[in-house]
Amino acid sequence: MSNTNEDPTPPDDLPQALIQRIDPLELPELKSLLSYIEKRIESLRTPIEAEIEADAAGEVLNIENHGAYALVRQHPPDPDGPGVNTDITSLYHVRREPHYDGTESLYWAYLGDLHNAAEARCESCGQTFDRGVDICPNCGSDDVDTGTEE
Repeated sequence: MSNTNEDPTPPDDLPQALIQRIDPLELPELKSLLSYIEKRIESLRTPIEAEIEADAAGEVLNIENHGAYALVRQHPPDPDGPGVNTDITSLYHVRREPHYDGTESLYWAYLGDLHNAAEARCESCGQTFDRGVDICPNCGSDDVDTGTEE
């Protein structure tokens, strides 16, 4: 186990001038700097919603961003050909997974298929949501197709 009182060795790719500015900082200043750096990194990242849309194999219906992860409802790809299987709505837990080389990828965990969900579709904006809604929660339109004939 290493001695925590020893000064750490800075990475080779940091400019010496930056190291000289950071080394004299005390603990409260370092914690503030760390908080700023984490926020800065997050501001430079591609939003997880955009990464999910680009990475998804099926049709993404809804993304709930919870910060460290997202819940994704989607129609999976059609196993019998191109397109998606609109009869099934699947739920996934998606998070960023860091790799040793500093890169990240999305890790998709299948949670199961949703029953009696995502059965209504707004004819105006195309958003899919739970049956039993008369007004689209996305755009406010009342042009909702519930898949039932009246």
